[in-house]
Amino acid sequence: MNNDAVEAGVPERVIRSSSRRASAQQGPSPRSSLDRPSSLGGVLERRRAAEAQMAEVFLGLPEPVDVIPARVSGELGFILHAWDWSETSLLLDVLTVRYGRVFLVARGARRASSQYRGLLTAFCPLRFSWSGAKEAKMLTRAEWQGTMVPLTGEALLSGFYVNELVLKLTAREERHPGLFEAYVAVIHDLALGERDKMNQALRRFEMAILKAAGWAPTVSEEGDYACFVVRHGEIVGLKHKDQLQTGESAWEPKYVHAWLSGDMAKPTTQRVARDMLRALIEYHLDGRHIHSRRILAELNRLHKVP
Repeated sequence: MNNDAVEAGVPERVIRSSSRRASAQQGPSPRSSLDRPSSLGGVLERRRAAEAQMAEVFLGLPEPVDVIPARVSGELGFILHAWDWSETSLLLDVLTVRYGRVFLVARGARRASSQYRGLLTAFCPLRFSWSGAKEAKMLTRAEWQGTMVPLTGEALLSGFYVNELVLKLTAREERHPGLFEAYVAVIHDLALGERDKMNQALRRFEMAILKAAGWAPTVSEEGDYACFVVRHGEIVGLKHKDQLQTGESAWEPKYVHAWLSGDMAKPTTQRVARDMLRALIEYHLDGRHIHSRRILAELNRLHKVP
């Protein structure tokens, strides 16, 4: 699990904390601490804070540009992943509004006296300034932008999953119109901590990142089908189920059409959307793994009461 955590950008303390809660859990209830409902007051408070955050972040967003200047000041972004570099510095992969993913070097960020101490964290909107014309650019300043609603429990791990999707499905310094807005929206919805809305938010983001990368799924043909399958990154309708290939999963048309039309009210439709999007994403990953998904599955297994 440690290797998965490193690849997914999940801090070791998050894994240890969740594992300890799982080991200490007692009693007949099969529900994990990840599933415990918040009080009504807490839910409403988190909703208000999340909506305030979203409004501040979206205020006056600039349009994406094709060329990154040698000096950039006050670019809005989120840290997707951070690595230790030497004994005192950090390497950052940042999603920005205008320039897509940018690779930054934060010199001295690990020192106790650093201006960046406690600032360079995931899921927090920041204003970044940097210099340099090469791929690795030098961070010169970072500032808070608006409020931050902390992600906890399953929402936190889902956030790392979102970050890992961006890291693995997009290239650095490439424009992906709409991706930043989709990222802010999913973090906003995860911060609310409501499971049903979290699941739907993740499905919307998965679809959004496929569209941003140029891989928007479409139904290959029109007509009456017995089922739908995912083949070569496309959604294909089959007239007869005997057309299924070995090991292929099939989904009922009514749920596929409901999902593609944006109606995910039914749990079955949500499961169909999850499974089909997972198949589409795995095709474009080309053999690479989503490590945060493995971590979440393992923690859910640990949380189950025998």
